[in-house]
Amino acid sequence: MNRLLLLFACLAAVVTSFAREYRPQDVPLPRLQDRTRYVSNPDGILSAAAVTTMDSLLFALEQKTGIQTLVVAVTDIEGGDCFDFAHQLGEQTGVGEKERDNGLVVLLSTGERCIQFATGYGIEGALPDAVCKRIQSRYMVDSFSHDDWDTGMVAGIRAVAAVLDGSMEALTDDSDDRIFGYIVVGLILLGLGGLSALFIYLIWQKSRCPK
Repeated sequence: MNRLLLLFACLAAVVTSFAREYRPQDVPLPRLQDRTRYVSNPDGILSAAAVTTMDSLLFALEQKTGIQTLVVAVTDIEGGDCFDFAHQLGEQTGVGEKERDNGLVVLLSTGERCIQFATGYGIEGALPDAVCKRIQSRYMVDSFSHDDWDTGMVAGIRAVAAVLDGSMEALTDDSDDRIFGYIVVGLILLGLGGLSALFIYLIWQKSRCPK
């Protein structure tokens, strides 16, 4: 009987651990123990290799620009609102230099299947919401749709670091590229149409009977 009770207790503990919903204050902060660590991965969603790669990228970014980043990957969050949760993390952890407000929070919640960036006012010019969305759509979302959290997170963080340190040109909107392409094709067709009309007109002129 004691063994059976122990088994049930162990199973209950496992279920509880998997069902845990994090509050912003519950998220562990590796940076408090080691200032070169930027990724909080308490549920083991990301591999050690992916965490090390992102830590290296973000350490180099801070050394070059002073921008501080907190990356959090958890299963479930309390309330299920990724936008609110990410901004609360930024406020409660004080990420970034206070006088420059240059902190960045990148939140991945696999239970909510969301990725959210929260930027301090000091870096909104370099990393506005539109650019954040483009980074997510180009580098992260496709991998996440296949539950490949490592590839999506590393690619996204690499892109973020490149935008913030100036090594990547500004990301344009894919729809803008398509519109530009349509305009170019339209102009080409218009030009060809004009040439065709001119050619037909010249032939008509030559075929006219002299008066």
